[in-house]
Amino acid sequence: MMVLNKYSPRTDVPRPFGVILLLALIAIGLSACGGASVPPGSTNANYGQLDAQGNVTANQPDTRQKPENSRTRRTAAIPFKPVPNASLKGLSEPEVEAKIGAPEMIRGEGEIRVWQYRSDLCSFDAFFAPATEGSPRELRHMLARMRRGNQSISIQDCLDQVVKKHLARG
Repeated sequence: MMVLNKYSPRTDVPRPFGVILLLALIAIGLSACGGASVPPGSTNANYGQLDAQGNVTANQPDTRQKPENSRTRRTAAIPFKPVPNASLKGLSEPEVEAKIGAPEMIRGEGEIRVWQYRSDLCSFDAFFAPATEGSPRELRHMLARMRRGNQSISIQDCLDQVVKKHLARG
């Protein structure tokens, strides 16, 4: 036999009211999600009114310029001219910058300077060291590696990616 006191819950009474109330609250919450919907093919940025067929009518007139002639405009692609990595060896820092652009990062390791270029695919490092004491630094070594994963990439392929990114930036 179970002893009940004033603090113990009653388990012999069915509670349908609580279940119904919970379901009603869920239904009310979900009905708020179906409010002012936007018809397919339009966006909220139209800020227009719906006509009888369900199409959006814009509040402001279309002020876009139409092309004067009937031909469509074409854009020209920038031609890509690869820079052979062998042509960079022995060049000074300003000469390398003229060929492939400014590096994203420069770090120094004693007399050696390391320039780092990055594309979405890889990182390209150019190592500059002085030829003799007091002379300007020149490119001595290049290194390429993938930015993600441990796959290998050739120096030329990575250099091509860097040059393409530089051309895209303008």
